Amino acid sequence: MINFGKRVELLTDRYLIDSMDGLHFRYEKPEKLGMVLPFDRPWEKEGSLGLSVIDDGGRVMLYYRGFPGDDRSDYDEKQTSCLALSEDGVRFERAAVNRIDYDGIRENNIVRMDINCHNFAPFLDTNPACRPGERFKAIGGLLSTGGLRAWSSPDGIDWTLMAEGPVITDGVFDSMNMAFYDTEAGVYRAYFRTWSDEGYSGWRCISSAESKDFLHWGPTIPNEYPGVGICEHLYTNAARPIPGAEHMLISMPMRFMETRTLLPDYKTGPGVSDMLLMTSRDGHIWDRPVRDAFIRGGLYSHEWTQRCFIPLGGIIPRGDRFLFYAEQNYMWDDDGIFAYAVPRFRFMSLWADGQGGVLRTKTLHFERDDIFLNFSTSAYGCVKVRIADSDGGELFASDEIYGNDLSRPLHVDGLAGKSGRMEITLREADLYALGSAMT
Repeated sequence: MINFGKRVELLTDRYLIDSMDGLHFRYEKPEKLGMVLPFDRPWEKEGSLGLSVIDDGGRVMLYYRGFPGDDRSDYDEKQTSCLALSEDGVRFERAAVNRIDYDGIRENNIVRMDINCHNFAPFLDTNPACRPGERFKAIGGLLSTGGLRAWSSPDGIDWTLMAEGPVITDGVFDSMNMAFYDTEAGVYRAYFRTWSDEGYSGWRCISSAESKDFLHWGPTIPNEYPGVGICEHLYTNAARPIPGAEHMLISMPMRFMETRTLLPDYKTGPGVSDMLLMTSRDGHIWDRPVRDAFIRGGLYSHEWTQRCFIPLGGIIPRGDRFLFYAEQNYMWDDDGIFAYAVPRFRFMSLWADGQGGVLRTKTLHFERDDIFLNFSTSAYGCVKVRIADSDGGELFASDEIYGNDLSRPLHVDGLAGKSGRMEITLREADLYALGSAMT
């Protein structure tokens, strides 16, 4: 029996579903808001890379790697960790850090400079036991440096190593390394790059490890994808909790087709890529009910070369929508960070066409008298909700519900404390989430 009503349940997996007919999972098409940060400073040459975003009390902090370019290697000590700031998540300005000299330029937004900046992606620590001087944390490093090291900071600018040597050593680590505190599980999680076979062979994969204190980490555990398996190169992970539904984790990895070449004159090698979307409730098993790309290349040719659509870790709530970010045009002279948006909690839906369909839930223990629906219909379409007790007796039956609402309430007197199942009928409608209030 599933406790239901006090949290938002996104319909990105089959957690609530007992059976369904005539319904299909489909993505919400994200709105592309455009470039929010071009890489155009002397420390932001070819190879610069977006990494993570943080919502710190209404201020958005965007971290990225500044790369020295000029055919430098991944092991260059002049790689930098840079910070840009925004209030609305769309208009960013480089932070006036002005502490590190870069080729004689001291007025810059560089917070760190060394080889470990290659994949240094800070996060805001939500652990209730977090020390005030360690509000921000990050992991960074490469296999050549022994593995991932742990850093902390009071303000996201001044960073201190938390241990002498690497804290995670079983992995490859040469792309995005994400970490965060999972408030539901009470553990830190780190996600990083591995390969399916020995050495650099097989498929590029995502694996994770867990820790109670950010310093002592458990074994490396590969992600699992039931019904899909490992059959694609997943190059990055961008794993984070979903704001307002932190019991669910979201990942938008870049999927890489390393052998395809659309622009034969592109100077940095073959490969095309797009961006997927998946969610998890335990951090290890990831659901992908929609197998195709969440974001794919458009008509612009620079979106059809290697390592385009590199996701940044983090979802930023602003108003009635979620913002998220991806680097595009990688290794071109118009490389930069782009912002995307979806309405709150609308990453994926259960959808029915004009023939209609029905969702039947597992047995639920209702914790409140109110149920909220995040849905959209056509002018012709509708949603209808019926609730029956364990004996099949009707507890509630709605009229036709139509429109477009992020959090439409349904009130059922005396529902709290009872158990039963919901039967939700859709016609020309999308149902994105249900449960507690979503605004």
